[in-house]
Amino acid sequence: MSNSGSHREPQQRGQLELLFDRACTRYDEGNIRSAFRLFLAAAKGGDSGAQLSLGNLYIDGAGVKRNRLQALYWYRRAYRQGYAPAAANIGVVFRDEMKLRRALMWFERAVKLKDADANLEIAKIYLQRGDWTRAASHLRRICKAKVGDVTEASREEAQRLLKQLGR
Repeated sequence: MSNSGSHREPQQRGQLELLFDRACTRYDEGNIRSAFRLFLAAAKGGDSGAQLSLGNLYIDGAGVKRNRLQALYWYRRAYRQGYAPAAANIGVVFRDEMKLRRALMWFERAVKLKDADANLEIAKIYLQRGDWTRAASHLRRICKAKVGDVTEASREEAQRLLKQLGR
């Protein structure tokens, strides 16, 4: 599904959605280079789903040379359109680099954009720091989230971690 900005003309949104759908099909077929070109065209047109996908391709080095800066560039463009998964992905980049303060900031931004799963990443950072109270607070948020607002896997992991904490 495309996440084109609603300020676009309907015809342009339709064209971006077609490009995005074609890119997804090419990707699923294993034609990553073709998918990359189509994602790039849709991303330049403002499709946040394509921008996120480009960031993923750059961070993984799939169909293109691995490039952290380009990945962050495209994730940030998607984030500026209010696309929560982009904020979470930026958080993952910083978490993996052990820049935990920056990671927390981005995971919190994702939560504000209604990405309840990002609470799990926040909780794990607090667990690493030994801050059980803050960790438990974020784990409870996951458990209280409505079905559809959080993945079942995150909910199960949050319940397991809370049980381990004895909370």
